[in-house]
Amino acid sequence: MKRKVRLRRVAFLGLMLGAGAAIALGAGTAQASSGQRSLKEMLARSELAFIGRVEKIEYLLSEPTGPEGVRVPHTFVTYRVEQMFLGQAPGGSVTLRFVGGWDSRKMRYMASSNTPQFDMGDYDILFVEGNTRRMCPLVGLVDGRLRVIRGRVYTEMGLAVFPERDGVLRTGEMVRLEEVSTTSVNGRIFLTLTTGPLAVDFPGDAVGAETLMTAIAALARHATPAQVFVNADRAAPFAGPDMTPAPPPVEKSPDKQKNGRSL
Repeated sequence: MKRKVRLRRVAFLGLMLGAGAAIALGAGTAQASSGQRSLKEMLARSELAFIGRVEKIEYLLSEPTGPEGVRVPHTFVTYRVEQMFLGQAPGGSVTLRFVGGWDSRKMRYMASSNTPQFDMGDYDILFVEGNTRRMCPLVGLVDGRLRVIRGRVYTEMGLAVFPERDGVLRTGEMVRLEEVSTTSVNGRIFLTLTTGPLAVDFPGDAVGAETLMTAIAALARHATPAQVFVNADRAAPFAGPDMTPAPPPVEKSPDKQKNGRSL
């Protein structure tokens, strides 16, 4: 049986040693949803909207950035598209690029507070915005991913999703879902989320995937893609964010006047 190690949550980007593991692992807290979202607004910002299954996950390093030549790990996630609601993508697959991922040189994993965690076989509804241009190419960051688990729809954090009038989605109670609480990195399974005593056991009273897909498809017929979608090219060099630490603030001496002259 594979050992499960807890994945600590921090404010933005971080690294930690997994207790008892041979790799270092870091993660950020996926930002919680505001509690409701508008499908119309999400589609208006989207380049693509589709449902598909993760068929490939690759970890690649960016080109050196900043004066220190830092190479930042990124995750390339390829989905096999089952149904396209909005926009067009070349072929039957979509490859998205996210900041963070496995760095084989340092044996570390880095994750962003605004980036979902993906596993092979994940089945999701995605609203894509800014692929290859943004650190997380999803509308509303983690809100742009809706998980389909056992036929029902949940947020990145495992909150049940409910449809309301005029294409508004509301989030409900948190459900205990292994697909949400664990993730696999290089063959090791890590705990990513503590649901707490208020979480409920599956099945949660969440909307069915077919019902939500029908609603998205109906709204998408009246929407126009925000921009032309660009697939992430795994073979092409790419730049990462500048990870150079900011210099510490310079404190002024109390015996200095505003003009910089000594008293």
